[in-house]
Amino acid sequence: MRNATRSCKFFNWLAPTFRYVHAVGAEVPQECISLMTPTFMSDQFDAMYYVPSYRAWFFQQDLRPAYEYHRRFLQHLQFRRAAPRWILKAPTHMFALPALLSVYPDALFVQTHRTPIDAMASVSSLVTILRSAFSDAVDPVTVCREAIDYWSETMDKFLNERDRLASKRICDVEYDEISRDPIAAVRRISDHFGWSFSKQAEQRMRVLVAKHAERQPGNHRYHLSQFGFSADKVLTAFAPYCQRFGLPPFDGEKVWSSLRDSPLPETQRRSGFVSVAKNNGEAGG
Repeated sequence: MRNATRSCKFFNWLAPTFRYVHAVGAEVPQECISLMTPTFMSDQFDAMYYVPSYRAWFFQQDLRPAYEYHRRFLQHLQFRRAAPRWILKAPTHMFALPALLSVYPDALFVQTHRTPIDAMASVSSLVTILRSAFSDAVDPVTVCREAIDYWSETMDKFLNERDRLASKRICDVEYDEISRDPIAAVRRISDHFGWSFSKQAEQRMRVLVAKHAERQPGNHRYHLSQFGFSADKVLTAFAPYCQRFGLPPFDGEKVWSSLRDSPLPETQRRSGFVSVAKNNGEAGG
């Protein structure tokens, strides 16, 4: 824990504004794609560095070996600790659903929904800030173009694969629902999957939400125009997604002026995807 805390503090020094976009800490939730980086098949590299050749190579890979390593890593972290399930968060799991299901065949899914205009502005802001920590030359226009191409293609692929799953394995949650009342959103998810939601769990969540609010004193401001793209470009790319879920395609390109306005930090509020692996036993590891 001491080494992890030291590492997080160093990263916060290296990229001081990133903490206002994505909470970083040894004891706070993180996207689980970091567990896949030792396999060199993780889009975390693409988010951190502009290397087109790696990006092209990565998109052609079968990610099953990466997910097998991912599962072994989780088993290692849980060693000698009982738990009914793993709850994992990373929107990029949508990119390789068949590979994920080959390793976690009984996984359940929560898909969060946000208007694409805001989602693309948000992720472009995140990647621009992250890459700026490792490079002196970051082009926001390139970042946004890559984001639109990647996420629109990923969404189309995921929705096709999603149709193969039983509806009871997926719970859809609105972005605004999580922002407005995260406890109620989690309670609805629990009800959907038939899980118990104890008073003790609720209290722990309220403490965590309060701590997040205290740790996020800065502002994260972004607007699609910062990245050189129009709303029409994004809407065209995401039209099938908006039509399927009845999303308002454009809500004024909101500028989210302060993380104090929401009890959750931006990283936990942006459009995305959560997978819940039910079977965390040692067999098959």
